[in-house]
This record gives sequence, C-alpha cells and structure tokens, in this order.
Amino acid sequence: MPISDRSWSEYVRGIDRRLGQSGFGGPFLLVQSTGGLYESHQARTECVRMLESGPAAGVIGAQALCGALGLSDAVAFDMGNHGQSRSHLPGQGAHHGAALVGGYNQALPVQIPMMDIFEVGTGGGSIATVDASGALKVGPQSAGAEPGPACYGLGGAHPTVTDANLVLGRLGAESFLERAR
Repeated sequence: MPISDRSWSEYVRGIDRRLGQSGFGGPFLLVQSTGGLYESHQARTECVRMLESGPAAGVIGAQALCGALGLSDAVAFDMGNHGQSRSHLPGQGAHHGAALVGGYNQALPVQIPMMDIFEVGTGGGSIATVDASGALKVGPQSAGAEPGPACYGLGGAHPTVTDANLVLGRLGAESFLERAR
C-alpha cells in the first residue's frame, strides 16, 4: 500500500514489524534533513525532520566520495524523478533552518534544521505540456517511476525532461535505454 494511503507513522511501524519478523535485531535508522540519522520510533512522531532527507543523504555520500578522492571543493547534483537539487560541498554540509514546501503558488515555511540544499528545477520524470497560450510548462506533474518517461517503453504516454534529453542527444539511446528496461 502506498504511503499516501496510510499515515507515515503506520508506514514506519510496518517496516519495523517486518524487520523484527525477519530476525533483524538492530535499530532501523532513517536519514534526517541534517544528514544525520535517527531511530524509527523518533521518525514516527517527528517525520518533519525528514523533509529533505533524500537530498541530504546524497550530500553525505558526495562528501564521502570527495574525501576519498581528495577533493576539497565540489558541487553535488541530484536529479530525481520529481526534482533536482544541488549543494556546495565545502568540507561538511552547511545547515540552515528554513524551507518552503507546498509548490510554487502556495508555499508554506517550515523551520527545522536541514542541510543547505538548493532545489534548482524539475526532475527527469516531470511532464512537459503546452498551455492554452502556447507556453511550455514543465511539471509539477510527473510520469512517476512507473510507467516513467515515454522513452522507457513501459507505458508512459507523456513527454518528460528525460524524453527531451534523449531526443536532444544528451543521453545515449543505446546504453541509456538498456538500463531503463
């Protein structure tokens, strides 16, 4: 059942239960927006602390890679299905305490500790349309992971950012499409 069909707390509780049933005895840790971890019992009551957890985890991974490569200054770029983000990596990730959530027209402020990550646009699955005035509009609708962009050949019928990049030659059709299927 998708997360949207039940509360976040029940979703995390269900993962905890399955881990226990499978014999896992360790703690179930989740990534916070700061890049740190916290236990599932905390996540069930403080889920807002995961608002930017995916991009934060990417920054932590990029920092580890930069450390291993001896790079002291870099920019991490994360392109997902619904959005893109970037973060400057000078040493450890900077933190700030405010974000806007809820879309372009009705954003609401949320003030929690989080990594300094800047959302720079739509993701690879964002659907492109032309509005009544003839203007190109990209997102916020997404093709999702399933069926995904039309070029995946899995039933997606709408043009996406990924489809445009393939048509423009920015993605290699042979190597890209083999991995998408």
